[in-house]
Amino acid sequence: MYGVMILHFVFIQLSLITVVGRLNPFKWVKNVFPAQVVAFTTQSSYGTLPVTVKTLTDRVGVSERIASFVGPIGANIGMNACGGIFPAMVAIFTANAFGINLVFSDYLLIILTTTIASIGIAGVPGIASIAATVVLASVGLPIEGIALVIGVDALIDMGRTAINVTGAMVSATLTAKSEGELDTEIFNKDKRNVEVVAEDEVEE
Repeated sequence: MYGVMILHFVFIQLSLITVVGRLNPFKWVKNVFPAQVVAFTTQSSYGTLPVTVKTLTDRVGVSERIASFVGPIGANIGMNACGGIFPAMVAIFTANAFGINLVFSDYLLIILTTTIASIGIAGVPGIASIAATVVLASVGLPIEGIALVIGVDALIDMGRTAINVTGAMVSATLTAKSEGELDTEIFNKDKRNVEVVAEDEVEE
């Protein structure tokens, strides 16, 4: 699961930032890292939302208008890891575990079901397991297959949430860039210097 999520992060999300947004992907990752850490530890897109919006405005340079609009939508729609990657992987894993051969139509149904699930899934911990049972039932696979992965679901959920929140920030960044509401000065500003100045002010 983590291997697939890393591939999604590098080849899909960062490619969009690089090719569509024409931004430095390494600089972008450095800017959004605080929100990714909070998402990874809380396992909740909703719980990370205030940090997501603040990170977009203060570190990435996205306007308040875009961040406040796209951020909450991203916490509900387009949950790639929870609604897409995880249920599909569980379905294939279950089919292999129970010795069931999937045909081409089954894979198409998995793709369709996971796409729909990624649109309306809630941004709360553990919700991907429920989405996985829906996918398993739609393909006619044993729902008991979810029991094979539920023991490590919390560990997987940490990565899933980080990917979901990253996807929301990608969308906000690209939207701001296309609308001319991305402050490149904030995006390119050295955050280390800003943090040092802020610490000095607090001490004084």
